[in-house]
This record gives sequence, structure tokens and C-alpha cells, in this order.
Amino acid sequence: MLILAVLCALAAGWCTGGRLSRFEGAGLRLLPLPVAALLLQRFFLRPWTLLLSYGLLLVFLVCNRHLKKTALFLGAGSLCNLTVIAANGWRMPVAAWAAALMSDEGSAALLSGAIPMYAAADAHTRLLFLGDILYCPIPPFQGFASIGDILLALGVFFCLMAVMAPSRLPRWLKCG
Repeated sequence: MLILAVLCALAAGWCTGGRLSRFEGAGLRLLPLPVAALLLQRFFLRPWTLLLSYGLLLVFLVCNRHLKKTALFLGAGSLCNLTVIAANGWRMPVAAWAAALMSDEGSAALLSGAIPMYAAADAHTRLLFLGDILYCPIPPFQGFASIGDILLALGVFFCLMAVMAPSRLPRWLKCG
């Protein structure tokens, strides 16, 4: 989902006259923090690394609060995901209708608990509406998504648009 947001933002940025060279003067602080947060979540699948990654993202958001839409969407998405994961024993619940769209072996792995940090939703799942309720079958974006993931993707989109943007944009497209 985040890769798709990055690609869409880059395309929209270039179509509106934006340039990646504007990153240097954009006033974006501590850019390595969200990258480190993402790497922690991908490669170190433990509850404490999840908390650390959200802490890194929070520091990044506070330092870049001048990018209002970025801070709003990244903050809301992080809060949604962290809340549902914490409420379900530090595992993201995956809705049955989304899991049914997986391959047979993927579905079996989910049901057996073999996929770290994920669990099949059941009658005891809390806040399922914040869990992974969407499934994207299109490679290379194949996978599950939650409302929090969509909000995070919007935050990434607005961040890239803000730092790439030319000084003159239509008011509705300003992302700062």
C-alpha cells in the first residue's frame, strides 16, 4: 500500500511540475526515522519493535508538524493500527472475507498462526473494523490493508507532494 502511495505521489508531483530535487529545501526533518520504523516493522517482528517503530514515527511527526496533512494522516493511521494491534494481543486481525481471498496455503498459514504479527479474526476479535479488512489481489501490491494503512498511505502521499511541490499550485492541491 505504501509503495503504491509513493508511486502515485511521484507521478502526481511530476505532473504538477514538482521535482525530487526540492527535497533538500523542503524543511523535512529526521527523514531516516520513518524509514527505520518501516524496516523495524518488516524485519523484526516483535511487539517491542512495533512500539519502537511507532515511537520513531511519532518523533518524526512532531518534528514535521508544519506539514499538517502529513502529520494528520500519518498520526491517525498509526493510532488506528497501534490500537487494533494492541487490543488483539499484538497481532493485526485479518477479516475472514479478506482471508478467504488468499491462496489455500496462505490461508492455512494465517489460520495456524504461522504469519508473525497477524491473526485470523474470530468472535473474540476486538475493533475488527480497524483490522485488515481489505485485500488487494494485484501484484506487486498484493496483500491486506486496514483503514490505518490507507491513512498512512495518504500521509506518505501528502508528504511527498508537499516536498516536491512547486511554489505555485492550485489551492486545493496544496499539501502542506
